[in-house]
Amino acid sequence: MAKNRKDVWFTATEPDPLLRIVRPPASSPAVPPPPTPPVTRRLQLYACACAHMVWDLLPTAAHSAITIRERYADGRATEADLRASSLLWRSSGINAQSYALAAARGATGYRWTDTLEAPTNWDESSAAREAAKALAASAAGPAPLRGRATEWHATYNAAFAAARAHQAELVRDIFPPPGYAPGLRAEWRTSTVEAIARQMDATGDFSAVPILADALQDAGCDDETMLDRCRAPFGVHCRGNWVVDLVLGRV
Repeated sequence: MAKNRKDVWFTATEPDPLLRIVRPPASSPAVPPPPTPPVTRRLQLYACACAHMVWDLLPTAAHSAITIRERYADGRATEADLRASSLLWRSSGINAQSYALAAARGATGYRWTDTLEAPTNWDESSAAREAAKALAASAAGPAPLRGRATEWHATYNAAFAAARAHQAELVRDIFPPPGYAPGLRAEWRTSTVEAIARQMDATGDFSAVPILADALQDAGCDDETMLDRCRAPFGVHCRGNWVVDLVLGRV
């Protein structure tokens, strides 16, 4: 029996099935309609969260471009800012750094060509796949010319699968579960709850999301879906976390 959307949402160990739920594919060969602005924003933040997975493999200029794409998603930067942050980055070869740059390209949306009129199309699926390949290549090292091939493939595949599982959690962190309508009662929005959410939003450090759950519970929140998201067992939280957005009035 095929799993329903809710089953898929909570059990998928890679992001593509979840992305198909939040952005269903076209039912015909025709070009699908663009996602709604809220979904577009969340997909952009998901792409950037995937690029953050390979942050240490990227140059400073890429960091700036990713940060500006995040700001753009939240209406804090302009198209001109995006273009000003773009560089003619080039990569070659099959290695962790090249994959990381490809992930950044998918997140920021600029094709790195020799023209300032480069398109600004971004691709969340590409950002995710390339980031996973970068982490796998970094874990496994250069592919052996001979010998140790089985060990190398096992290391690569394990790291790739772990990265994809992490990305599935990122989708669940940014998008509420299907069929769930998040809501925040006025009495739950205490000054402490708001302060924690605003601090994370300002700093980009979302490690305090479990503390937000404690503050919500202290305020009387009994929404298990909301609290469980904040206390996700893998501790995966990022910009766009839907509970933080709810507190900040973005959902």
